Amino acid sequence: MTKTAVSQFQLTQGRVTKLGKTPDFDHFIAKNKYGSYCVPQAFAAREVPRLLAEGKVYEPRTISQLRHFMGSGDIVTGGAFVGDFLPALSEALHPRAQIHSFEPAPITHAAAAYTLHLNGLSNVNLHNVAVGDAPDTLPLQVARGTGGPELAAAARIVPGETGDHVINVPVVRLDDLIPEDRIVSILHLDIEGFELRALMGAERLIRRNAPVIVLEAAKRRVQKLYKRTLRQHFPHLRYHITEVVENNAIFIPFRAD
Repeated sequence: MTKTAVSQFQLTQGRVTKLGKTPDFDHFIAKNKYGSYCVPQAFAAREVPRLLAEGKVYEPRTISQLRHFMGSGDIVTGGAFVGDFLPALSEALHPRAQIHSFEPAPITHAAAAYTLHLNGLSNVNLHNVAVGDAPDTLPLQVARGTGGPELAAAARIVPGETGDHVINVPVVRLDDLIPEDRIVSILHLDIEGFELRALMGAERLIRRNAPVIVLEAAKRRVQKLYKRTLRQHFPHLRYHITEVVENNAIFIPFRAD
């Protein structure tokens, strides 16, 4: 990783960005029909930033489905990236409901925090952590592992890896992150292959709330794995896939109380 890339990630590492603080890295403001977004210049060529820069919405059908299923409960959604889902979900949220989101990469967490400020969103709780099956500190890949200068296409947890292309980030269970007194309608996870471990860290939340679960799953075998896991750990909820929208599998419970 270049010194510039390292310094960019160290700008906000280890502290929570205060809403309203302008990020101290190169960025631009993009807008679409749902709101405004802070986008780090380092990620300008990626799919989500390119769509936002064109005034478009990333995964519009998925957002529509999340808005459809939210009911009167809270939404747990992450990783937040630059907060591109948050204005659309916040707008449709029940007055007493909240959004709980998380983003472990320092730059994108800072960008998402500023996105909240740009849109005046007060019903979103944004955490600078990763989520998993147990409290831990794990390496997050933030640059290509080949030694090149490019930032990683998508930050991901890579257990056991070391080197200049990773930074250590805190990992928490969703059961510890989300207050027990909150009613959760939707659990939405798109966390670069760490979804199963995050589900295992949300067992109490899922058993108590029976939320609609939306998981990134482009491949059929991954969809089957998620279905099998949900059936094994939550047999009384009888989760099944209703549809796959923009590579996101939507699991609905048929609770047998």
